Amino acid sequence: MSSVPSRRSVLRGAATAGVAAAVPLSPLSPLFWAQPAQADTPGPEQIHLQYGDRPSEQMTVSWATAATVRRPRVRIGTPDGGLGRTVGAETLTYVDGLNQVETYTHHARVSGLRPNTDYVYEVSHDGAAPVLGTFRTAPGEERTAFRFTSFGDLSTGDTAFAKSSVNAQTAVRQIEQFDPVFHLLNGDLAYANVNTAQQPQCWDAFMNNMQVSAAKRPWMPAPGNHEVEAGGGELGYNSYHTRFQLPGNGSRDYSGNWYSFQVGSVLCVSIDGNDIAVEDDSSLDPATGQSIYINGYSHGAQLAWLEKTLKRARAGRSVDWIVVSMHQFAMSSSSTSHGGDMGIRELLLPLFDTYSVDLVLAGHDHDYERTHPVRGTDPGSLLRPTVVDDNLTEIDSSKGTVHMILGGGGTSSFDDVYLPDGTDGIPTAFVRTQRLTFKANPDATEVATWSAVRDPNTAYPYGFAVFDVDPGVLPGGRTTIKVSFFHTPVATAAVPFPAAVLFDTFTLHRQRSDGWGTGHQHDLAGAGAKA
Repeated sequence: MSSVPSRRSVLRGAATAGVAAAVPLSPLSPLFWAQPAQADTPGPEQIHLQYGDRPSEQMTVSWATAATVRRPRVRIGTPDGGLGRTVGAETLTYVDGLNQVETYTHHARVSGLRPNTDYVYEVSHDGAAPVLGTFRTAPGEERTAFRFTSFGDLSTGDTAFAKSSVNAQTAVRQIEQFDPVFHLLNGDLAYANVNTAQQPQCWDAFMNNMQVSAAKRPWMPAPGNHEVEAGGGELGYNSYHTRFQLPGNGSRDYSGNWYSFQVGSVLCVSIDGNDIAVEDDSSLDPATGQSIYINGYSHGAQLAWLEKTLKRARAGRSVDWIVVSMHQFAMSSSSTSHGGDMGIRELLLPLFDTYSVDLVLAGHDHDYERTHPVRGTDPGSLLRPTVVDDNLTEIDSSKGTVHMILGGGGTSSFDDVYLPDGTDGIPTAFVRTQRLTFKANPDATEVATWSAVRDPNTAYPYGFAVFDVDPGVLPGGRTTIKVSFFHTPVATAAVPFPAAVLFDTFTLHRQRSDGWGTGHQHDLAGAGAKA
């Protein structure tokens, strides 16, 4: 059997609306539970949600099974009306090239939903006990208040796997406590590529842990360097592609590698940094002993798509905020840092500047750091981003982009020790200007004028960010995002789920794009004049 993802069944039963009788559900029913077993057939597991191209109308329900199954499907309904419509699932499989284990996943693309509405769903296949869950669709593109969350570098939560800690279990449950509309997962998901003898099993453990939250709200990922797996196809993404079905990007060859979606007035853009970053920090192919280095694989397709996406957003009147989720970064002052990547500085930062991106959320280094708002580069430097304002609490993001490293999701390794400050009190940082292997002494340093806030408390190495969007009231008026970063201590047997503690908070503001002569059209004109 081929090691590339294959399609076993294509949307069987998609047109069978109303086949099953409605099953009324109590509003007090649990959010997510399995029904009594009906047979010995293995049931659905690893259940998770992803948005379709229109988050207010489309949701993809995905899950895995231990073997091939008949008629995988989802029944969908509302808490008041019960389960009615049935949507057939598409089955995808792949065979891990290192150990020949086959993985079976199923994806039901549910459309025709109503915005900002609660739904119940039931995942099932012939002979197995169904599993019931709930979700709420995103608000439409009208301006409304909502919350989202983010971190990167999660791991499985099972210490039997390399790079995993039990804090990954803590992190998933903490996200649930904050009840976001969606969660942005900034790369390095399972770390399966460093568990080469058990890559599929590592993914299974990761997905089952993520299910605690992702079965109730979309977890929207970006690929990190640890998603590039030996035995996983040309790019190493076979497992990632088989398990996640993400919004389209218009590409036949690179579907799911990068994408965007809009919730309210926020456009979220997920980028594949492996295509951009010059760093060589990926899997080794056991057959050759060489790293799987995929820098530049899209031959500019991702950058062309990105510019088109950002330009369209800033030319319109429905998007106020642009938030980028990716794994690698342009700036970090950790003493064990991968280094601010020159590929990102050269190729991405000019686009972020031109189209006034508000936030860039990354992982890669396992710590917390945020920058001052930056725009342009300092003359005579290694494209060091220029600070436009040093206010730490109130930031006009139309003037500059704030970059955040949120790499303390749940992995067992930490990078929360930073390079010392210079005599002027400004930190030093590594810069990576060329292809080098993992953390192999980045070849340059710079004065980190851009560094605003770092979390040096090594007793609290984990954390996540919460983003509260306030759309404001008046067309062309002020809109804000309040950003709160919570850090968490290491979980122990005595305290397996330690409480998160607020460490950093700040507020972004800008003008809405629906006014005349204000907002994004003005931003874009100003940025174009500087470009």
